[in-house]
Amino acid sequence: MCFGKLARRVYYAHSLHLYGTEQEKRDILLLESLGFSVLNPNSPETQAKCLKEKESGGTGMYMFRKIVQSCDLVAFRAYPDGSIPAGVHKEITDYAEGLPVIELPNGLKRRGLSVEDTREWLHELGQR
Repeated sequence: MCFGKLARRVYYAHSLHLYGTEQEKRDILLLESLGFSVLNPNSPETQAKCLKEKESGGTGMYMFRKIVQSCDLVAFRAYPDGSIPAGVHKEITDYAEGLPVIELPNGLKRRGLSVEDTREWLHELGQR
């Protein structure tokens, strides 16, 4: 299934510590491979708009509300422990109201359960 036909523009919400990293590049390539046009808050154009807003007395975050709301979908990356940084949390909750939000995969190998552990969880959940 090509998501690009359903949602053309995706806002990529991620922590400042990922700006300019290989992980940021991989995430953008993944979203583009799914058919999305990625709006990256770390792009030179967005950073210039943010700086301009700050110079006029703003915090820089107001502009992101408009950018997020111009998209069809929001994709975010949490920290490795699953926690979500404050700015990203604001983008995916307050700013993305009414938009689908997806989380980019994180720690897939670390979080994988064995067959025995899976059965134990299913038993505890009342499924088996």
